[in-house]
Amino acid sequence: MSSSLDETAQAAPTVRSAALGRPTASAELVPAQALEHRETSASAPPRSDPVQTFLQQRSTLGETPVQSAPSSADNPPPANTTRFGERLGDILHHALGNTQELFKSDHVFDNFISPMTNPFLLEDPRSLTEFRPLFIFQKVPRSQPDFRGGDIWFFGGQARVALTDRISLVIHKLGGLSINTGNASIYDGSTGFSELWLGPKYTLIRNEQSGSVLAAGLQFQIPLGTRSVYQDTGSLSLAPYLSYAQNLDFGWRVGSLNALVGTGYSFSVTAERSDYYYLSAQVDLDTFNNHRFYPLMGLNWQVVTANGKERPFFGAEGRDLFNLGGLARGRGLMTWAVGARYKINEAAQLGAAFELPIAGPRDFFSYRFTVDFILRY
Repeated sequence: MSSSLDETAQAAPTVRSAALGRPTASAELVPAQALEHRETSASAPPRSDPVQTFLQQRSTLGETPVQSAPSSADNPPPANTTRFGERLGDILHHALGNTQELFKSDHVFDNFISPMTNPFLLEDPRSLTEFRPLFIFQKVPRSQPDFRGGDIWFFGGQARVALTDRISLVIHKLGGLSINTGNASIYDGSTGFSELWLGPKYTLIRNEQSGSVLAAGLQFQIPLGTRSVYQDTGSLSLAPYLSYAQNLDFGWRVGSLNALVGTGYSFSVTAERSDYYYLSAQVDLDTFNNHRFYPLMGLNWQVVTANGKERPFFGAEGRDLFNLGGLARGRGLMTWAVGARYKINEAAQLGAAFELPIAGPRDFFSYRFTVDFILRY
């Protein structure tokens, strides 16, 4: 029996192979590599061949058309109008000034004050909107051969309108004049309307960092007043002018200085009125930099450069109060003034000054007292 078992074992030998599961007697065994390949192919995508992929991409390069870049002739670049418009807008904005707050005064330089003396000719360089009532009393020397003493009064005011922070319109003189001659004079005193002085002003420089303001203007001196107080001489005088203000901060405990200089030339369009040149300066102290109280000093010089023909029997001129059209060429007068300005606030300001001649023929000027009140927007 043992021999038969051995023969059966020899006839059907057990074959072991690297296959999954237990050994089987069958000769047709499935290798483990084949089973792994089937499972892998069923569960994951086939692996890509990098060489084959490269060859396929290379074969398609020739089929893709090459697009040429558009020529500048076919599609010209758009004109840079926006940038040009912005530059033009910036230039106009700088030239014309800020128009966002119409009629409002330029309050960037509120540390400055307006001129106190020579008020009709020495102009504030800032663009302002204000009304300025003004009163002047001037004593005439008794040695004056025409009026023989007496006094002159001006009562009226000025007005300014700021269109931008650079452009403004100014009424320099509007009011009345009263002339009271001395008892020994052959001329009678009288009261009447004064000339009308007005014109545009342009602020050329507004430098907040340096504290500098420069303006240029043109004054039209129109003789529309009363003849008896010499306010109708000729037809018109033109007076171009410059005005410059500068803050001078030396670090003093008492405050900082402000300097104001103005110059201009008045020339007649006809020969009836006299021509003259003027130069004025004012220095004030902003006490403790509080922008409240300003003591000041001023110098004013005016010289007649051409005679008028309206009243050749007069050998003197009335400076800024009246243009006689007399024979006063070469006569120049320098005056010195002291005074102060007090700001109740920036919208309401009061000023006063006393002025004396220091050089040259006095003509109708013995001394002068000036008072004003500023109402500013």
